Amino acid sequence: MNGDIKSKNLSAREINKKIKKSGYDSGFSSVGILAIDDLKILNKLPQDYDDYLEANMYGDMAYLEKKLQYFHKPDKILPGVQSAIVVAMNYLNSETKQNWQKVELTKLENPENGYVSIYARGRDYHKVLKKNLKIFADKISSITGKFGHRACVDSVPIFEIELAVLGGIGWRGKNTLLLNKDQGSTFFLGVLLLDYPLETEKSSVEDHCGTCMACIDICPTKAFLGPYKLNATRCISYLTIEHKGVIPLKLRPLIGNRIYGCDDCQLICPWNKFAKVAQVADFDVRNGLDDARLVDLFSWTESEFRDRHSGSSILRIGYHQWLRNIAIALGNVASRKEKYNYRPERSKSETKRKALQLLRKRITDSSPLVSIHASWALSEYESRM
Repeated sequence: MNGDIKSKNLSAREINKKIKKSGYDSGFSSVGILAIDDLKILNKLPQDYDDYLEANMYGDMAYLEKKLQYFHKPDKILPGVQSAIVVAMNYLNSETKQNWQKVELTKLENPENGYVSIYARGRDYHKVLKKNLKIFADKISSITGKFGHRACVDSVPIFEIELAVLGGIGWRGKNTLLLNKDQGSTFFLGVLLLDYPLETEKSSVEDHCGTCMACIDICPTKAFLGPYKLNATRCISYLTIEHKGVIPLKLRPLIGNRIYGCDDCQLICPWNKFAKVAQVADFDVRNGLDDARLVDLFSWTESEFRDRHSGSSILRIGYHQWLRNIAIALGNVASRKEKYNYRPERSKSETKRKALQLLRKRITDSSPLVSIHASWALSEYESRM
């Protein structure tokens, strides 16, 4: 708990105002402040979450089963916790064009290039947000005095979106992501838990999705059972990142050229025309991941994978899962050329030769995960080319 109370002559409203300004100065685009006791407002959450778990649509993400125990006892995350500050940080890179949604959708039509989700093309957001949350916490201490805190960025079992909704940052969209009228959905969320008492700022945000179903309709694998209901086991982001094993045959063609994550439901969202560019340079594109050829990525050695993805969130899926994803994308090249009437110049025949060579080599890979998917990809490639 705090030692010296620098804020003793300030009202709760004045403290919150100063804290919010400090958040903006720390690189965050939105800040919401909550008293932990106000989490009781989410009285329907435990039952809704239990229903989701019972439906068994979360695949390999067993860690989700533990989240509710922390919801009921937040002291397990930070002893003596009294308040939470939720923050958002935009991640579109500095080179983002005004028509960025159309630009990104067009990339999905180029079967010979790999598609990496926009958020993962730069520095690992876990590192960036934790660094900035530390800066933010230091700024808060100059207002309130010393206090205990914990920065939470995905690695802690906390309901970030629900906290963000309560904190007035936005509303949960039909694609289950948080939406904001001024920023769309292209931002990360982080939470700073404090053992210092703060008052909740009452600022609810209405749902502005209306009758729009664009995000549901565009999903390549039909992972949405309906608005706000996602079957993660069919979601391409889950399949290419969280799922560690063999990807079902029926889903492989639907993945297309997406090798890490999927942005479709955000690229089609009307609110993302208001998306903002990041305030930090950390999310600028690395290794040309916004326009990289599959054959070039597939040729990386394991040491190259580690070196090139150093400091990137992609590193956590590991080399063999990376190759698995690229093998599937290569297996989809021929069918996608037909779908999009893609006619590369004659020099691209060298790309075909290299792809076949690499796939044959990967079939003998010591990793069964890579071998299985490379064998499928080679069969697909040869049967259609």
